[in-house]
Amino acid sequence: MKNLLMTCVISVVLFGAAGTIQAEEPFVRLSTNTDSFKLGTFSFWEDGASSAVLTVKVESNCLHGPVVASISPLKRAGSISITPDRITVKTDTTGGYVSMVKPVSISETTEGSHDINMSFKIQTDIKDPAGRYSGILAFTVMPPS
Repeated sequence: MKNLLMTCVISVVLFGAAGTIQAEEPFVRLSTNTDSFKLGTFSFWEDGASSAVLTVKVESNCLHGPVVASISPLKRAGSISITPDRITVKTDTTGGYVSMVKPVSISETTEGSHDINMSFKIQTDIKDPAGRYSGILAFTVMPPS
């Protein structure tokens, strides 16, 4: 069984104001409901779905592009890791679980504040030893298209 923990890192791509001039400067802020995210306990004979949900809170006063999530390998001492191709994520906009081997758009272009609820599945293998794994989950706000 695997006890998985991810440390969240938030990154924001800054973009200039487009269109109208507003009374205050445009901003987009991201935060999560936790700094560390415990995915739970997994075994290779289960479907790998985590019961935990990570909420990304987007605060914005302007139009912004999609929020994109990427993840590093989940590492354990001894150079054992679970690579992003074994990690999938699901949000309201992904249409089901999507591989995190490449960055994943977890929201659409929108205006204003909203929450993004993320669910994960981890594909574990019998060769994966039990213990604590850690990695980095990064978020980027893209410019509107």
